[in-house]
Amino acid sequence: MKHNIIFMLIKLIFLISSGSSDDLKLFSGSPAGPYRLVIKQVSNCNPTQNNKIQHNMYLRHRANSTFIYGNTTLEIPFDDTFFLEIKMAFKDSYGIWRENVFMHKSPKACSTLKKLLGKAWNAIANGYGITKVDCPLLPGVYISPGMDASLFEKANFPKTFFYGTYKFKMYQLRENEIFGCQNFVVGFKRP
Repeated sequence: MKHNIIFMLIKLIFLISSGSSDDLKLFSGSPAGPYRLVIKQVSNCNPTQNNKIQHNMYLRHRANSTFIYGNTTLEIPFDDTFFLEIKMAFKDSYGIWRENVFMHKSPKACSTLKKLLGKAWNAIANGYGITKVDCPLLPGVYISPGMDASLFEKANFPKTFFYGTYKFKMYQLRENEIFGCQNFVVGFKRP
């Protein structure tokens, strides 16, 4: 068993570092690799709490595509005085969420989010109904006209990842006070 785990770890490191499609055929049983992102759910973390940043989003499926609809309400500017904190949970083979398998906290939330989304930033911001896409994002109610969720594939996310279902909680914090939170349940599927 010990040797099998070591062999799988070596395969995984080789797969992630090489990124070649020929290697993917060789390691098609690998637990990680290039993926197809499937957004399964988008929601407010705590809809009963009156946060200053509220995300009220939902999904609709049409023509083999997933679209995000809803609204975002900013009672205060979303700027670089916030921290962006991401907590990730993994759904194991028994269907149980394993909380906090990955946690990351970044200063300068607006600039960090813009950098994380990369080339997709403008399209995703517009998809959320935000027309002025420079930081800070101004207070207001932004209504999503229907954003194609495939835009996230153009973001600066890792191009290889462990396959499975994950829940991301994205918090907007200032001095450890939560101003907003949004849930994403996503699947990393084999292409």
